[in-house]
Amino acid sequence: MNMDTKPTYTNFELKHELSEVFKSVYFVDKRAKNKLQQSYFLNFAMLVGYARENNIDEVQYIRSIRDTLLTCPNTYEAS
Repeated sequence: MNMDTKPTYTNFELKHELSEVFKSVYFVDKRAKNKLQQSYFLNFAMLVGYARENNIDEVQYIRSIRDTLLTCPNTYEAS
C-alpha cells in the first residue's frame, strides 16, 4: 500500500495560482500574453495531470511556469 501523502488542491485553487503566475509577469505584447494564458488554461487538465502522475506538488509545478514565462522575449517581473 502506498502511504505517501501529498497535498491535494481544488481546481479552483490551482487555476487561481495560474492566474497569479500570469499577473506576476509583465508582457510588453498583451496579445502574446493573452494567447499564452489561454493556452495554459485550455491545457490545464493535462498540466495538473502531469504533475499528479509524476508526484510533483501541483502548486509548485504551476509556480514554476513563471520562470518559463520570464524566458519569453519582452517579459519582465511585474512589480
